[in-house]
Amino acid sequence: METAVDKLEAMFQKAEADIEYVEKRLKFDFMTSAREKGTAEGNPVQLLESLAAIKTRHAALCAQMEEIAAEQKRSMDSIRSHLNTTVKLVEELQNTTDMQVPPLTQEEQEARDSLCSSVTALSIQVPSEAHTLQESNSQEKCRDDVKDVEFEAVPQSVRGNLKLCDLNTLYTQLTEHFSSEKNSYLLQVCG
Repeated sequence: METAVDKLEAMFQKAEADIEYVEKRLKFDFMTSAREKGTAEGNPVQLLESLAAIKTRHAALCAQMEEIAAEQKRSMDSIRSHLNTTVKLVEELQNTTDMQVPPLTQEEQEARDSLCSSVTALSIQVPSEAHTLQESNSQEKCRDDVKDVEFEAVPQSVRGNLKLCDLNTLYTQLTEHFSSEKNSYLLQVCG
């Protein structure tokens, strides 16, 4: 019985050695034929090795993309939550001050729905120079920009990809909106 096992083991070892020899021979043949022909497509062995490296890099990029998508979703959820909280606070403030606020117009409802469904882009309308100077002078009296130190104090998970200049632009637009509306109080950034 032991001799049969030894024979099988020897046969398997010979088969493995033959496979290794064929593999080395094929690699050598590929390399020599590629050099002789001077093909533009390159050495198939090197192409296979680079393909494996590309697959590894692709898998790493996919993992990073999934992490970024998850973080983006968390940021969007946080923004929506903060926006809903802000809306509730404004409504409560309006109720406590006994202000009569008309219901939202169709345009305002569409804007609210658009903002809640996707906060991906901030469109900025550029007013005329005189109007810009006049508004910036009046806004300087009413509101201070968010400082870099204040901005950095907010956790990265909440900030996401938001830039300080974009945040100040948003505050400026909100200030313009509420200052141009009748029966609305001016928004101020508390420092």
